[in-house]
Amino acid sequence: MTGEFGAYQQGVESLTSMTVEDEVLQGLAVLLKKSLHARWAAAYFRDQERTGFDPVRSCGLSARQLELVHQLPVPAQKIPVLKNLLIKRKHLMISEHSVLPLLPAELRQLLHGYALVAVPMLVRNQVEGVAFVARRAADPPFSGNDIELIKLMVSHAALMASHISLFNDSLEMSVTMARRSDVIFALDEINKSISSSLSHDQILETAVERIGWIIRSNFISVLVQVKGSLIVQVSRGSGMRIPESFQPGNRLLGRSVAEAAFQSGENQEASALADVSGLGPADLALSQAGLRSLVAIPLLSKATTKGVLLLGRSEADRFSAEDIFAIEKIAAQVAVALENAKLYEELRELFISTVASLTNAIDAKSPWTWGHSERVMHLSVALAHELKLDEALTERVRLGALLHDIGKIGVIDSLLDIKAPLSDMEFVPMRLHPEVGVAILEPIERLREVLPGILHHHEWFDGTGYPRGLKGEEIPLESRVIAVADAFDAMISNRPYRGATQSSEALAELRAHAGTQFDPRVVEALERYNRKLEQERLTGHE
Repeated sequence: MTGEFGAYQQGVESLTSMTVEDEVLQGLAVLLKKSLHARWAAAYFRDQERTGFDPVRSCGLSARQLELVHQLPVPAQKIPVLKNLLIKRKHLMISEHSVLPLLPAELRQLLHGYALVAVPMLVRNQVEGVAFVARRAADPPFSGNDIELIKLMVSHAALMASHISLFNDSLEMSVTMARRSDVIFALDEINKSISSSLSHDQILETAVERIGWIIRSNFISVLVQVKGSLIVQVSRGSGMRIPESFQPGNRLLGRSVAEAAFQSGENQEASALADVSGLGPADLALSQAGLRSLVAIPLLSKATTKGVLLLGRSEADRFSAEDIFAIEKIAAQVAVALENAKLYEELRELFISTVASLTNAIDAKSPWTWGHSERVMHLSVALAHELKLDEALTERVRLGALLHDIGKIGVIDSLLDIKAPLSDMEFVPMRLHPEVGVAILEPIERLREVLPGILHHHEWFDGTGYPRGLKGEEIPLESRVIAVADAFDAMISNRPYRGATQSSEALAELRAHAGTQFDPRVVEALERYNRKLEQERLTGHE
């Protein structure tokens, strides 16, 4: 007995040093066979449904027996003796003449000729597994001391395996919670983006960036429905070249995973793309770019599919259920955000159209200025893009340019049609039109940010302009942009006192006054813009 407990002590020490659950169970099987002089030993753990036991580790089984064990779960609820073990939580002796005839044929085949003892693996008084120790029926039977030794070994191994399992579960839960926190954080960031901006592009950029934080992928693309077709809005790739068909602005052609998700309104997946024959052109391009698996999530808003969020990986395995859950949540936020941005854009266009109608009515006071405000608006926006101004400033430029001459509503019509340059006296009421315009628009809260651009669009860069005599950078940038666009359009248009000037001559005039009347940087932007227009014109004639 002393030798047996010495073996037990040595075995327990070896189990204690193990850090993997399977290693503990394998060590238990080895320890049981060696210490009890058994023919074989096996450790089973409860299955996920907790209705029976799945084989985990064993020692001493022949190849044929081992194959049978690993194909043979033990359905405890269907085997009365094992069901009794679960209920009473006590060890069970199994002999050929007692319990064995009650077992299923497969188990009888495995246990024929053996005497077994089954000991429950108890953790917090719950049966988490069972250890089987087998001797040949002809060998000495298990003694009371043998049973106690088996119980001690099994109890210690169960405790060790339980601690490791709890640690692994805690670690897995921590990873899961951290991942879910990332999802919540990403959704919060998208919500913040929605709240702070109704920009279609900013919403998409934010969504794609945040998805990259929480979902392991090599490719992300957002496609939106435009006139019945899916149009690529944004695509991002990591470790791959984005195919031409997924460059922004391109229409998705042919059947594809994304098209299937759009048409069905349901998630679509494809794995092992390289092994799939008959891929559509879009999916084939992604496969040739190195992607092996795809998932397409529809962008649903008000029960209508607005577009598709498409992700891809260079590995062939499918996206996990948790990945899909996170992508779905983000897709839902993006769909709502895009719908809100679309509604805002429609309202903005309606507002601008209304303002344009007003300015056209003012421009119509004279045949010489008809359409001037809209032309200045389009040129000013082009210059804003050339200067790479941000979206908010570009919008101020747009509205400021459209409304820059609204103050002329208070100017006598006859002054607009005088067939000679205005005299100093005639010019006095004309100089007031920026301030009159501001006075007219000031009650409109939506236009408050636009007023400085309107008020100062006749300031000169050297400080000799009106109405405040601001100089250089003191002049709002939108005013400096509008000033160049206004002067250029005026010069290339007919006036009652002169004919239209050629664009080249107008540019030369602006260049001559850069640094005095005009901001040199804006004049340079106009020159670059005109060169591009000329290049496009020449290319179009080739």
